[in-house]
Amino acid sequence: MNLREVLDDIRRWIGDREATSYTREGCRVSLANLSRERVMLDVDLAFPTDRAVKAQCDFILFSIDAERECLVAVPMELKRGQVDTSEAIKQLQEGARIVARLVPRNVKTICIPLLVHGGRIPKTRRRKRGKRAGVTFRGQESPIYTTRCSYEGNIADALKKIEN
Repeated sequence: MNLREVLDDIRRWIGDREATSYTREGCRVSLANLSRERVMLDVDLAFPTDRAVKAQCDFILFSIDAERECLVAVPMELKRGQVDTSEAIKQLQEGARIVARLVPRNVKTICIPLLVHGGRIPKTRRRKRGKRAGVTFRGQESPIYTTRCSYEGNIADALKKIEN
């Protein structure tokens, strides 16, 4: 199965749960400068919180990275004000679990948990976040990356920094 077929399967599964607005709690993400081969899952539409057993992230972006010949999955949690990093870690971990369930194991996948925030993350919380490493995706530990809310191209800029 090639990557386009995998992305098409995810797109079919998402159906009407695809994100049409990219804002939560006054924090916005921008899909500018990203590959057109992408789909964004609105996790709240897919798994309404009244039925959710665990904390969940806001969105998951799925896109094809042609250079690395893999699927990139970006669970995102959006926070406008003060950031509770322990809660964000739980929400992003649930996003990684959703990705693991949606994407076949034989598909090379990079999971990049992303905390999108508007307020500052105090140094003590950043250190704490660093010590806890991040989230686990298919047995691999991944750090949680951060970017700021509400500027054009914020997701693309964050992903460029990670690749370098």
